[in-house]
Amino acid sequence: MTAQRIGEATLGKNARSPLTHTLYSVGIILIAPSKYTRKMAVPNWLRIVLLLLTFASFQPQLRLLWVRRDSSGISLYYVLLNLIVATELFTISFFYVVNNRVEGSQFFVHNPPNVGDRLNLAQFALTWVLWVLLFAACLAYPSDRYRGRRTTVSAIYGSFLLISVVPLFVDAALDDPSDQYHKWGLALFSSAHIFLVNFIVSILGFVAPYLQARDIIARPPGSGPGALSLIGLAAQAVVFALLAPAWLGRLVFPWEEIGAGNVNWNVLKAWGQLVGFVAFDNAVFAIAQAYLLWLAVRHARHGSPPGVRAGEADPLLGR
Repeated sequence: MTAQRIGEATLGKNARSPLTHTLYSVGIILIAPSKYTRKMAVPNWLRIVLLLLTFASFQPQLRLLWVRRDSSGISLYYVLLNLIVATELFTISFFYVVNNRVEGSQFFVHNPPNVGDRLNLAQFALTWVLWVLLFAACLAYPSDRYRGRRTTVSAIYGSFLLISVVPLFVDAALDDPSDQYHKWGLALFSSAHIFLVNFIVSILGFVAPYLQARDIIARPPGSGPGALSLIGLAAQAVVFALLAPAWLGRLVFPWEEIGAGNVNWNVLKAWGQLVGFVAFDNAVFAIAQAYLLWLAVRHARHGSPPGVRAGEADPLLGR
């Protein structure tokens, strides 16, 4: 049965309300097979190259922290928010590749998941692990601005783990994926993350560079960026600028089944919610790192940007 016939059988051929039109558009997306995505898929060798580049892009920052044994100059909340974004992306990928493998999916991953989907999961997992290492280093090494805040940020991230990867790991280890009731728990989890949690997390990606920018501005002119690696910022800006458009060809979405003439706001909205957010989050991070690099270099040379008073450089979340 085609996607169109399934949609008609579910919603009715004569139903034309805006709500029905939205449900019909999303319904086609959820059940249609993906052909166009396979044609524009990023080859596996390039996915491996991007995986290695991602690993390399974090090394300057991790190495600088290791050498200095100090995290002054790095906003702990900036690291926390980026870690939450990375955790959410890994959570969604792990869900589709591991937890949802029996039920299958017609978007985000192939049905069943192939080598490319597993490389995507490796990409998300590596980025998550690298942010965990950076987060752990910032907690372990002293800072001149975030004394007493380590317990708070640890509790925040621990709470997020309880609604993200922890349930998936428990499900993968203990639950029977062939259980007929298993799919209802998966549907509830995926709906909550795709349509609510992930939207909030994407907003955090915008907030994170603002918090780091305040720490950069708060440093005395001429004191340098501290433990913040300028080479790391540049490397991450370039690598994630490459990753962002690559995700458009790495994740499954049934463009061909929908047809060029049927693409409308509802389809684009569904694309953003189901797969497009990955490219969006990577693009936001790339732009943020480039901006922070520019700001750090400018502040080292000229001090705070015009219109920013010294008191405004103090972090909103406290020391």
